[in-house]
Amino acid sequence: MASATDDKMATTQQTNSKAANEPSDSYVETKRQAVIEAREQALQAKAEAVRVKAQFRAETIRAKAEEKASRTLAKAENRALKIEGIAPAEVERKIRLDVHGRPKPAMRGWIHAVATPLSLAAGIVLICLAHGASLKWACAVFMTSSLVLFTNSACYHLGDWSPRVTDVLRRIDHVNIFLLIAGTYTPVSFALEPFWRNIIIISMWACTVIAIIIHVIWINAPRWLYTVVYIIFGIYGLAYMVMFWNSPYAGPAVVVLLCSGGACYILGAIVYALRKPDPWPRVFGFHEIFHCGTVAGYACHMVAIYMVIVALWH
Repeated sequence: MASATDDKMATTQQTNSKAANEPSDSYVETKRQAVIEAREQALQAKAEAVRVKAQFRAETIRAKAEEKASRTLAKAENRALKIEGIAPAEVERKIRLDVHGRPKPAMRGWIHAVATPLSLAAGIVLICLAHGASLKWACAVFMTSSLVLFTNSACYHLGDWSPRVTDVLRRIDHVNIFLLIAGTYTPVSFALEPFWRNIIIISMWACTVIAIIIHVIWINAPRWLYTVVYIIFGIYGLAYMVMFWNSPYAGPAVVVLLCSGGACYILGAIVYALRKPDPWPRVFGFHEIFHCGTVAGYACHMVAIYMVIVALWH
């Protein structure tokens, strides 16, 4: 009996000792939650490290891109300044303004400056080739009118003049095209009979005088009015094209050259009036296109005069 009781007590003690040594459920759950939280914190720390690294890399790429863009922009600006002929340190000093206070393109005036010595050489050649004193004087008129136009235009647009000198040069510049057109028809008219030659010379120079008076008195006339007068004056010679066509000293080639020169004047005047196209305002604008039209028209008319002079040799 006593032995059975002792065995039972021993078994109970062993069970209690084993239960005491085994962890409770709450303890296990606490441990599990701690492990999960530690793992989440580790993942968050790793994600934060990745984010910081990505942000740093993005900022580095952005800084390099901005630096490269700045270098490219500076290089492009320096190249543009070189094309325009303006040194970066002298930009402010080199800017020229026209009579309206607008910046002048870098090419303003240089086209006519180059044409000046060429027109002098061409005029001398025509005078030397002309036969007879009258035709030589007519060629001298053409040379003088072209020299006055190109020289005055170059001085007016290239120089930095006082307001009074600028006003004088501007008035001369506005009437020079009429002088050149009249000066062109003076030697060309020698291809016709003396009667029609005198009619052309007298009418052309009379219209020139009237146009000069209008332009000198009304220097600030609207741009469109100047254009209309230019066009009317330029196409006036069309009334005599049939006679030039049938003349043995002119013919179709001379007529084509005269019409081509007039078309160059007219197209240039239209561009001048519309101010379009204006391709490179800082370098080569609408006014430079107008000057190119003037030079092209002069070249066509100069060749026409040369052909008349050569034909009059026979």
